[in-house]
Amino acid sequence: MNNLAQLHLKRGLNMKNKILEALLYVQGDEGLTLIQVKEIFGLNTIAEARKVMNDFIKSYNDADGALKIVNFNEVYKLATRETYKEYITKMVQVVKKHRLSNAAIEVAGITAYKQPVTRSMINNIRGVQSDQVLNSLLTKGVIEEVGISPTPGNPILYGITNKFYDYFKIKSLAELPKLTEFNFVDGVENEAEDFNLFDSQRPENYDN
Repeated sequence: MNNLAQLHLKRGLNMKNKILEALLYVQGDEGLTLIQVKEIFGLNTIAEARKVMNDFIKSYNDADGALKIVNFNEVYKLATRETYKEYITKMVQVVKKHRLSNAAIEVAGITAYKQPVTRSMINNIRGVQSDQVLNSLLTKGVIEEVGISPTPGNPILYGITNKFYDYFKIKSLAELPKLTEFNFVDGVENEAEDFNLFDSQRPENYDN
């Protein structure tokens, strides 16, 4: 085989490897099967697909990358190497700290739609006491004090902060669901319940 032919072969293998990596990424936890590999690359047999994957795994896992390919009963997935487990664990803990409970999302949503709003207004809308949830949102920096109401007792007025937009991954309040779509819960708010804000009250057709 001459040098030019070797170059074309190498480029072809590199492209195939890049395609396989992309497919593994897209498949995520579902993984990539040999049947899928066979169909995508137009191979004749499962044995050919298995050889393609075995060759790819060897070259990929021999590289000094943060990811590796794992094989679960011939379903292939991308996974992180044990070397980085400590840092991934820390990241999971950081993300968990920034989650909001269902009740917190409700209070944040009410504040966004009705701002400036007082505690009593929020309580009246939800039908339950929301002081604990409100204090949690203040601590997280999702809402803030924006003034004093001229009504009797001069209660504090609250509004949302820029962090509110970060939590909901929106650019404007127009992207929020209607206020009636927020699930107001009767009874004591469940602040201890983890609620993933990023998959919460956004419309189904929301595009990241």
